[in-house]
Amino acid sequence: MPRLTGRVAVALLTLVLLQTVPAMAQGRPIALYGALINQAAGRIDDALTATAASTRALTATYRTLAKTAPAVTAKDRAHWLQHRSHQGNTVGFDEQTPEPAAMAPLPAYYCYNGTHVTDENVRELGIMQRLAPALAAAHDALPFSWVYLTTPAQTFVIYPYLPLAEAVHNERPTDQNFYTAADFKKKACGWESPYFDLAGAGMMVTVSCPAYDGETLLGVVSRDITLRQLSATVLADLAAVVPDARAVLINRRGKAIAASDPKTAAAISEGNAKAKDAVVYFRADRGLTALNLEKGVSSPDEAMNAAVETVLERAAAKQGWPLVLTQGRDTVLAERIKTTGWYLVLLMPTKTIQ
Repeated sequence: MPRLTGRVAVALLTLVLLQTVPAMAQGRPIALYGALINQAAGRIDDALTATAASTRALTATYRTLAKTAPAVTAKDRAHWLQHRSHQGNTVGFDEQTPEPAAMAPLPAYYCYNGTHVTDENVRELGIMQRLAPALAAAHDALPFSWVYLTTPAQTFVIYPYLPLAEAVHNERPTDQNFYTAADFKKKACGWESPYFDLAGAGMMVTVSCPAYDGETLLGVVSRDITLRQLSATVLADLAAVVPDARAVLINRRGKAIAASDPKTAAAISEGNAKAKDAVVYFRADRGLTALNLEKGVSSPDEAMNAAVETVLERAAAKQGWPLVLTQGRDTVLAERIKTTGWYLVLLMPTKTIQ
């Protein structure tokens, strides 16, 4: 059966919950709340799956273009060298003056081999130029953040535009986490651990997929996902069903990805911004200590921290999903995000289902 989408699923499930008050004593509402969190987790999973699928499609397109790319000519080389500029070992290629602003709807092309631009770089730049419309279309279909491609020869294209002053931070991109996150062994998409974006986009995650021609690696296509944009509506809808309920999204170690409660969400952003890293976890003291993190801190929501500890313990014991448990005066429900292995956790007063 196809999954209901967005607010339609939430509205229907809410209506069922409101109409089953007489059955609460028999425990039926818990199953319905389980269906609700399963539906919400499914919405997040659908978005992640679609993002990975678009990334795989781009690798296939790049592979086709690479196979049919013509040999480099003197005219090709002159074209790219005419429009180059550099900062340190990062060389950018831009036909526009002045340089476009960050996030302008344009591709940005770079090489990271110092000022020496090889024929292989020029060939790859030509392929990337042909790929640019597909990058733009992929971004516009799922406009979370950036879409980009890195080759083993250190040639790089990104959409939307990334200025040279910011591109230098990706020096030697094949050493960066966004490149190494690709699953080279299985020739499949891989996911980077959620991280805090220093440019102001908040919590993010990157999916990367390698493009191969047989056993030859041609490059890695990556997509950044702004997690606030991905999860905000889902978490808000989930928490709105039950009075005083709170919902959070965490990774498998309890790292705080997103929260429905505005104060908690603000505290996560402030803590991460202060540390310039993703350091906030929904973990109680014992769990945070066990992680042995240099900068990790617990979220200000102590009840949620305790709930997540129990969820992670149950998850490690391979309990069935969704998880349903009681914690003091609260009921905790949790569901697994299949694509990434993250968890969606809902904490609600038990009195609302009695």
